[in-house]
Amino acid sequence: MSMPVETTAEAVHELIRAELVDLGIPRETIAPDTKFDTMEIDSLDVADLMTTIKRQYGVDIRRAELADVTIGELVDRIVSSTSC
Repeated sequence: MSMPVETTAEAVHELIRAELVDLGIPRETIAPDTKFDTMEIDSLDVADLMTTIKRQYGVDIRRAELADVTIGELVDRIVSSTSC
């Protein structure tokens, strides 16, 4: 597993944004305060996103943990998990 040298909120947010755009979510609708529950992505897409996050940052996120979570909150969790 390759870990990035530095994990910044900007880098994590850009990774999530790029993954969501690849899943068909319009880039302009992806903001730190966007909740995952409001995006039209299915469970397989979420699983792909979580796999990418685990591969890139070593952080394991479960789908149930995304209920009522914003992109910004997920970014903060990933950054704080990797800075330990």
